[in-house]
Amino acid sequence: MTVVLLCAAVIVGYWLFTPKNDDTGHLSSSATVQHVVDGDTLYVLLDGERTKVRLLNVDAPELTHGDQPGQCFGQEASRYLSKKLPKGSTIQLAFDIERYDRYGRTLALVNYTGESINESLVASGHAKAMKVEPNVQFYAQLLTAQKQAQRDNAGMFSPANGCH
Repeated sequence: MTVVLLCAAVIVGYWLFTPKNDDTGHLSSSATVQHVVDGDTLYVLLDGERTKVRLLNVDAPELTHGDQPGQCFGQEASRYLSKKLPKGSTIQLAFDIERYDRYGRTLALVNYTGESINESLVASGHAKAMKVEPNVQFYAQLLTAQKQAQRDNAGMFSPANGCH
């Protein structure tokens, strides 16, 4: 009986923590949001480890870091991402060709409750689409969202916010 239970636990653990292909065929994993760092970076619990995730194909304005001044709309982008991804949320991470950037951060498209958070950030004008070869699988949809945000004068693209 003990052997059967142990085997069942191993199988369930493997199923829960092994990356799977999502609806679009991209390799994906579940993670739990720990906290948002800024408009395009967050910490998650992934496979039992604290992991820093950089949103793929997204560039949000920077926050103030030490003696480096923040960029226009950086605070708004960070608050937007924090609101979209509350602490403790279970999210899906979808990956492209390169899974890590040069700083060791996990690169991912984040989905929460069926919504692409990367696309939401760009569509609302809180971030821009960013192409970084070879990870371009999601870039076209994000660029389309950015063009719409620019046409709509959304977020950082609004002349009223003084970011231009």
